Amino acid sequence: MRALSLLVASAVAFGVMPFAGRLGLLLGACLTVSLGVLLALGASHAPSAVAVTSGALGAFSAGVLAEYSAALAGALLLGLAFAERTLRVRDVNGRLLHLGVALGAGAVAGTVSTLYAGADPLVRGVVVVIAAVLGTAPLLIPADDPIAHALDDLASSVSDPSRSTLRAGAELRRNVDESLLDSQSVKDAKLAWRNLVRLGRARARLDRSKASAAAGAVMARVDQRLAEHVASLTRMYTAADSVAAATLSLDDGALASVAEKGATLDEVSSAIVDEVECLS
Repeated sequence: MRALSLLVASAVAFGVMPFAGRLGLLLGACLTVSLGVLLALGASHAPSAVAVTSGALGAFSAGVLAEYSAALAGALLLGLAFAERTLRVRDVNGRLLHLGVALGAGAVAGTVSTLYAGADPLVRGVVVVIAAVLGTAPLLIPADDPIAHALDDLASSVSDPSRSTLRAGAELRRNVDESLLDSQSVKDAKLAWRNLVRLGRARARLDRSKASAAAGAVMARVDQRLAEHVASLTRMYTAADSVAAATLSLDDGALASVAEKGATLDEVSSAIVDEVECLS
């Protein structure tokens, strides 16, 4: 679903941007920035100030450079749209590769979408599809989950015990399977994760303030609430895993069918062997 939203955003951005200049300076600029932000939000998969800012900057840069170099405009558009996701790639080499793929794919997409801007509708449609697929190319490089990344960042700015709690929460987030939860549990989990990040930010602010003894008491309370959130989320996902495993263990229809067919095949093979031995 997330890849599909990015595919649509990429198709709209590269399909419409070559014609944005025809709307005039003001409307064209507004449309270009809007498309850049839309593309960045599709690439980020989560609302983010960094994504909105980088997307708007990429769209502005692409609009300025479009008449000079379509390749450079497309590279900046897609590269900056994926800036937030690039920051979430966990190792340096992967981050550089992610950035390179985004810039390269954007350059090719920008070139072909501009080159065939005046082509027949059928050809233009094919070109837009190609540009849209190129716009999703950076997704081939895995990036960290936005919430896990935020928790890890917060963990580096607070002291223990919150540091260990936030890191445990980040690891839990990376390993959970949301598909095991029912719709209400998904909503509850989303709210709990959001509150965990908010508590982490509050704890980081308290850690930076180094305030009075009263603030120390508040800090201890926040530490406790962080631990309770992570423990509750862990229990919920563990219970969901247990229910799924129990359900699979009870569903032995396929196993019984396989065992029955295996026994039948054993009987057939034994009969064939006996017949061959009699003939010999």
